[in-house]
Amino acid sequence: MIEWVIQNQPLITLVISASTLLVWVFYAQLLLRNFQRQRKPSLIINRGAGQGLGALCLVSNMSAEPMFINQLVVCVESSEGPLEVDVTDIRQSVGDDATPELAVHMTTHQGPLRSGDCIHVGTFRGMLRRVAERHGIELDGDRPLGDILFHGLEVRAVAFYGPERHPLGVVRRFRLLDLASPECRLLPESPYTRQLSSRRERRQVRRWLSKSIE
Repeated sequence: MIEWVIQNQPLITLVISASTLLVWVFYAQLLLRNFQRQRKPSLIINRGAGQGLGALCLVSNMSAEPMFINQLVVCVESSEGPLEVDVTDIRQSVGDDATPELAVHMTTHQGPLRSGDCIHVGTFRGMLRRVAERHGIELDGDRPLGDILFHGLEVRAVAFYGPERHPLGVVRRFRLLDLASPECRLLPESPYTRQLSSRRERRQVRRWLSKSIE
Protein backbone atom coordinates (compact mmCIF):
# COMPACT_ATOMS: atom_id res chain seq x y z
CA MET A 1 0.00 0.00 0.00
CA ILE A 2 2.78 2.38 0.95
CA GLU A 3 4.64 1.54 -2.25
CA TRP A 4 1.50 2.23 -4.27
CA VAL A 5 1.09 5.62 -2.57
CA ILE A 6 4.73 6.48 -3.28
CA GLN A 7 4.40 5.46 -6.89
CA ASN A 8 1.19 7.43 -7.40
CA GLN A 9 2.09 10.44 -5.25
CA PRO A 10 1.86 12.97 -8.11
CA LEU A 11 -1.62 11.71 -9.06
CA ILE A 12 -2.82 11.70 -5.45
CA THR A 13 -1.49 15.22 -4.92
CA LEU A 14 -3.30 16.36 -8.07
CA VAL A 15 -6.59 14.80 -6.92
CA ILE A 16 -6.31 16.39 -3.47
CA SER A 17 -5.52 19.81 -4.98
CA ALA A 18 -8.43 19.54 -7.42
CA SER A 19 -10.79 18.50 -4.61
CA THR A 20 -9.63 21.41 -2.45
CA LEU A 21 -10.14 23.79 -5.36
CA LEU A 22 -13.68 22.50 -5.95
CA VAL A 23 -14.52 22.97 -2.26
CA TRP A 24 -13.22 26.56 -2.35
CA VAL A 25 -15.16 27.29 -5.55
CA PHE A 26 -18.32 25.89 -3.94
CA TYR A 27 -17.95 28.09 -0.86
CA ALA A 28 -17.06 31.10 -3.00
CA GLN A 29 -20.30 30.65 -4.96
CA LEU A 30 -22.28 30.42 -1.70
CA LEU A 31 -20.68 33.64 -0.46
CA LEU A 32 -21.30 35.38 -3.79
CA ARG A 33 -24.96 34.33 -3.88
CA ASN A 34 -25.45 35.44 -0.28
CA PHE A 35 -23.83 38.81 -1.07
CA GLN A 36 -25.97 39.27 -4.19
CA ARG A 37 -29.12 38.36 -2.25
CA GLN A 38 -28.29 40.93 0.43
CA ARG A 39 -27.56 43.62 -2.17
CA LYS A 40 -30.66 42.89 -4.26
CA PRO A 41 -33.27 45.67 -4.01
CA SER A 42 -36.71 44.65 -2.81
CA LEU A 43 -39.76 46.87 -2.49
CA ILE A 44 -42.99 45.33 -1.21
CA ILE A 45 -46.54 46.56 -1.83
CA ASN A 46 -49.16 45.15 0.50
CA ARG A 47 -52.46 45.86 2.22
CA GLY A 48 -52.74 46.41 5.94
CA ALA A 49 -55.36 47.06 8.62
CA GLY A 50 -58.08 45.24 6.72
CA GLN A 51 -58.89 43.28 3.60
CA GLY A 52 -61.41 45.53 1.87
CA LEU A 53 -61.13 48.87 0.15
CA GLY A 54 -60.75 50.51 3.55
CA ALA A 55 -57.38 48.77 4.04
CA LEU A 56 -54.17 50.77 3.89
CA CYS A 57 -51.81 50.42 0.95
CA LEU A 58 -48.35 49.83 2.42
CA VAL A 59 -45.01 50.23 0.63
CA SER A 60 -42.08 48.62 2.48
CA ASN A 61 -38.36 48.69 1.77
CA MET A 62 -36.95 45.23 2.43
CA SER A 63 -33.57 46.02 0.86
CA ALA A 64 -30.29 46.24 2.75
CA GLU A 65 -29.94 49.96 1.88
CA PRO A 66 -32.32 52.93 1.64
CA MET A 67 -34.39 53.48 -1.49
CA PHE A 68 -35.72 56.73 -2.92
CA ILE A 69 -39.43 56.53 -3.75
CA ASN A 70 -39.82 58.54 -6.94
CA GLN A 71 -43.32 57.76 -8.19
CA LEU A 72 -46.50 55.97 -7.13
CA VAL A 73 -49.24 55.25 -9.65
CA VAL A 74 -52.62 53.58 -9.30
CA CYS A 75 -54.24 51.97 -12.34
CA VAL A 76 -57.84 50.76 -12.23
CA GLU A 77 -58.73 48.08 -14.76
CA SER A 78 -62.17 48.90 -16.10
CA SER A 79 -64.48 47.78 -18.87
CA GLU A 80 -63.34 50.86 -20.82
CA GLY A 81 -59.63 50.20 -20.41
CA PRO A 82 -56.99 51.16 -17.83
CA LEU A 83 -57.55 54.34 -15.81
CA GLU A 84 -54.40 55.77 -14.22
CA VAL A 85 -53.61 58.48 -11.71
CA ASP A 86 -50.37 59.53 -10.03
CA VAL A 87 -50.73 59.36 -6.24
CA THR A 88 -47.17 60.37 -5.36
CA ASP A 89 -48.25 63.73 -4.00
CA ILE A 90 -50.75 64.01 -1.18
CA ARG A 91 -51.65 67.56 -2.25
CA GLN A 92 -53.79 67.32 -5.37
CA SER A 93 -54.04 71.01 -6.16
CA VAL A 94 -51.68 72.36 -8.82
CA GLY A 95 -52.58 76.00 -8.30
CA ASP A 96 -51.37 76.44 -4.73
CA ASP A 97 -47.79 76.74 -3.61
CA ALA A 98 -46.45 74.14 -1.23
CA THR A 99 -46.48 75.23 2.39
CA PRO A 100 -42.90 75.20 3.74
CA GLU A 101 -44.17 74.83 7.32
CA LEU A 102 -45.62 71.40 6.57
CA ALA A 103 -43.43 68.34 6.93
CA VAL A 104 -42.47 66.65 3.66
CA HIS A 105 -44.33 63.45 4.57
CA MET A 106 -47.53 65.50 4.88
CA THR A 107 -47.35 66.75 1.30
CA THR A 108 -45.79 63.94 -0.73
CA HIS A 109 -44.85 60.26 -0.59
CA GLN A 110 -41.70 60.98 -2.57
CA GLY A 111 -38.45 60.68 -0.69
CA PRO A 112 -35.98 58.23 0.86
CA LEU A 113 -37.22 55.11 2.61
CA ARG A 114 -34.78 53.49 4.98
CA SER A 115 -34.17 49.75 5.11
CA GLY A 116 -36.99 48.01 6.96
CA ASP A 117 -39.24 51.09 6.94
CA CYS A 118 -42.65 51.43 5.32
CA ILE A 119 -45.07 54.17 4.33
CA HIS A 120 -48.78 54.03 3.63
CA VAL A 121 -50.25 55.64 0.52
CA GLY A 122 -53.71 55.95 2.04
CA THR A 123 -56.59 53.53 1.68
CA PHE A 124 -57.43 51.63 -1.47
CA ARG A 125 -60.84 53.29 -1.40
CA GLY A 126 -59.22 56.71 -1.40
CA MET A 127 -57.03 55.77 -4.37
CA LEU A 128 -60.04 54.35 -6.23
CA ARG A 129 -61.92 57.61 -5.71
CA ARG A 130 -58.94 59.66 -6.91
CA VAL A 131 -58.90 57.62 -10.11
CA ALA A 132 -62.65 58.12 -10.58
CA GLU A 133 -62.38 61.87 -9.93
CA ARG A 134 -59.43 62.22 -12.29
CA HIS A 135 -61.36 60.55 -15.14
CA GLY A 136 -64.73 62.17 -14.45
CA ILE A 137 -66.49 59.02 -13.23
CA GLU A 138 -69.31 59.36 -10.70
CA LEU A 139 -69.47 56.78 -7.94
CA ASP A 140 -72.32 55.31 -5.97
CA GLY A 141 -70.36 54.29 -2.90
CA ASP A 142 -67.49 52.36 -4.46
CA ARG A 143 -69.38 51.41 -7.61
CA PRO A 144 -69.16 53.50 -10.81
CA LEU A 145 -72.43 54.83 -12.21
CA GLY A 146 -73.41 53.99 -15.77
CA ASP A 147 -72.20 51.13 -17.92
CA ILE A 148 -68.57 51.19 -16.84
CA LEU A 149 -67.33 48.40 -14.54
CA PHE A 150 -64.25 48.16 -12.32
CA HIS A 151 -62.45 44.80 -12.38
CA GLY A 152 -59.16 45.31 -10.59
CA LEU A 153 -56.62 47.71 -9.20
CA GLU A 154 -52.88 47.88 -9.80
CA VAL A 155 -50.37 49.78 -7.67
CA ARG A 156 -47.01 50.70 -9.21
CA ALA A 157 -43.94 52.14 -7.53
CA VAL A 158 -40.78 53.50 -9.12
CA ALA A 159 -37.72 53.91 -6.93
CA PHE A 160 -33.96 54.35 -7.08
CA TYR A 161 -31.68 52.07 -5.09
CA GLY A 162 -28.33 53.23 -3.75
CA PRO A 163 -25.77 54.11 -6.41
CA GLU A 164 -27.67 52.35 -9.22
CA ARG A 165 -28.44 54.67 -12.09
CA HIS A 166 -31.44 52.81 -13.46
CA PRO A 167 -34.81 52.95 -11.70
CA LEU A 168 -36.47 49.95 -10.11
CA GLY A 169 -40.17 49.29 -10.63
CA VAL A 170 -42.54 47.09 -8.65
CA VAL A 171 -46.17 46.17 -9.31
CA ARG A 172 -48.91 44.56 -7.22
CA ARG A 173 -52.33 43.74 -8.66
CA PHE A 174 -55.58 43.27 -6.76
CA ARG A 175 -58.96 42.02 -7.91
CA LEU A 176 -62.11 43.86 -6.85
CA LEU A 177 -64.84 41.48 -5.69
CA ASP A 178 -68.41 42.23 -4.56
CA LEU A 179 -68.02 45.88 -5.51
CA ALA A 180 -71.77 46.43 -5.19
CA SER A 181 -71.89 45.23 -1.59
CA PRO A 182 -71.07 47.46 1.41
CA GLU A 183 -67.93 45.42 2.13
CA CYS A 184 -66.03 45.11 -1.15
CA ARG A 185 -63.24 42.53 -1.03
CA LEU A 186 -59.75 43.24 -2.26
CA LEU A 187 -57.98 40.06 -3.36
CA PRO A 188 -54.28 40.05 -4.38
CA GLU A 189 -53.68 38.20 -7.64
CA SER A 190 -50.34 36.95 -6.30
CA PRO A 191 -48.83 36.63 -2.82
CA TYR A 192 -45.74 38.44 -4.08
CA THR A 193 -44.91 41.91 -5.34
CA ARG A 194 -43.56 41.71 -8.87
CA GLN A 195 -40.04 43.18 -9.06
CA LEU A 196 -39.38 44.66 -12.51
CA SER A 197 -35.64 44.09 -12.71
CA SER A 198 -34.97 42.56 -16.14
CA ARG A 199 -33.62 44.71 -18.97
CA ARG A 200 -36.95 44.73 -20.79
CA GLU A 201 -38.89 45.56 -17.63
CA ARG A 202 -36.48 48.38 -16.74
CA ARG A 203 -37.16 49.93 -20.14
CA GLN A 204 -40.86 49.84 -19.27
CA VAL A 205 -40.13 51.56 -15.95
CA ARG A 206 -38.18 54.29 -17.75
CA ARG A 207 -41.18 54.82 -20.03
CA TRP A 208 -43.34 55.30 -16.94
CA LEU A 209 -40.94 57.99 -15.73
CA SER A 210 -40.87 59.69 -19.12
CA LYS A 211 -44.67 59.67 -19.25
CA SER A 212 -44.91 61.24 -15.80
CA ILE A 213 -43.00 64.38 -16.86
CA GLU A 214 -44.89 64.97 -20.09
